[in-house]
Amino acid sequence: MINLLYCEFFKLKRSKMFFISILGAMVAPIMVFAGLIKAKITEPDKVITYWDMLEQTNLYVLLLFGIIVYGVIAAYLFSREYTENTLKSMLTVPVSKEAFLTAKFLMFFVWMMILTAVAWVSTLFLSIVGNAAEFSATVIMQSFKEYFLGAFLLYLTMSPFVFITLWFKNLASPIIVVATVVLGNVALANEELAVLFPWSSPYLIASRDIAKYNYSIETALVIILIVFFIGVFLSFVYFKKQDVK
Repeated sequence: MINLLYCEFFKLKRSKMFFISILGAMVAPIMVFAGLIKAKITEPDKVITYWDMLEQTNLYVLLLFGIIVYGVIAAYLFSREYTENTLKSMLTVPVSKEAFLTAKFLMFFVWMMILTAVAWVSTLFLSIVGNAAEFSATVIMQSFKEYFLGAFLLYLTMSPFVFITLWFKNLASPIIVVATVVLGNVALANEELAVLFPWSSPYLIASRDIAKYNYSIETALVIILIVFFIGVFLSFVYFKKQDVK
């Protein structure tokens, strides 16, 4: 498994996709920073805090830009062996299909955590540059917890996109589904059903906004886990039965 992960990292090192994903992870922090600058120009007396910056960025990451970036990464990571015609060569080494796919899932998780760290650090840096107010250790620790908890829960909801990628063996199909999910997040904003929508609830749980709704956190977590296990199960069953051409 360690060798498979090393192989994935090595392939990623030779690809431009990692650099592009870093830029994608910085979109939300830059947009929030632009909003801070605009607010300072139009309302000079308005106080914008570190917490405002961090919370707003996490909202954009978990509900909008993050899903798009992570969905594209999932499509790229799990389809590249098909598009580059390297799957047959990869599986000639003594490794099972299950181990191969597990390494892909682990690589996807690590990649998401790296991008989450990039978004968090970028927001902190831009908050300093923008002279945000009310810096404290509590804000740093709480925001760190919310960013990575939200990212972990969102990772669990990405497995259906992996299955769609394996099924269609291209980039376009999962990206279309990702775009549909993002539209769902927008449509369900501030609605009770957002708790039941697995791609909205990670933010609500991480930010603790779920307390404002009638559905419990346990309900949201069960739905997320069901989505995760269904996606993983279908991915492994399909990939194991699929003939390598």
